[in-house]
Amino acid sequence: MPHPPPSGVAILMPVYQLEPAIAANIDRVAAVVKDWPSAEVIVIDDGSTDRTREQAEKAAASHERVTVIGYTTNRGKGGALQEGFSHSTLETIVFIDSDLDLPPEQLPVFVGEFNRLGVDVLAGAKRSSMTSGRYPTVRRLLSLCFVAVNRLLFHLPIRETQTGLKVFRRTALETTLPDLATLGYAFDLELLVRIRKQGGTMAETPVTLAKGSSSGISLSTLWEMGRDTIKIWFRSFRW
Repeated sequence: MPHPPPSGVAILMPVYQLEPAIAANIDRVAAVVKDWPSAEVIVIDDGSTDRTREQAEKAAASHERVTVIGYTTNRGKGGALQEGFSHSTLETIVFIDSDLDLPPEQLPVFVGEFNRLGVDVLAGAKRSSMTSGRYPTVRRLLSLCFVAVNRLLFHLPIRETQTGLKVFRRTALETTLPDLATLGYAFDLELLVRIRKQGGTMAETPVTLAKGSSSGISLSTLWEMGRDTIKIWFRSFRW
């Protein structure tokens, strides 16, 4: 059965160096929420040096529910989401990556499932979409390794901490998001560990990858994620 339009939802879209696509992507998200009883879309330009901010502001001018904010120094995804959250006003907070590898058209069902479950966090699980031929084999293997390490270290009830589509209760973020020390690739992991340490409830549900979506990962990124994961583990004993 169709889900009723969600209400009281703020959608945060961190963006960096996405000049060619950001306007069209904002239009897609705005089209999804245009009939929701109350919603806001906040696009956070994370210090882009191309014309991302300009193109985003042009697109936002056509949608009264879309706001574009930003700053000049690249802070990382975590820093962008901290900034976006500080400008939000509604009670349900969605994080979605601005490249829309996870299509926004699934947001009504995703947020509906969040409301049905009554948890503090619902994370998207894309493993059913990471099939051979749709996602690089090496990338799938690395993802499985990251999942195994995180389950061993943190015992989180969700497997896929890094998927770029999540929804939160505002109260879960108010006491965790502003204090994060990790703002790069492992940002999501620290946030979820902190929420769990404070007694937050969480679950995951399948989400769909856009056709043709893929993901590469560099050695420097692997190093950063591994280093930050260990740092989060050590810090978690003090939370």
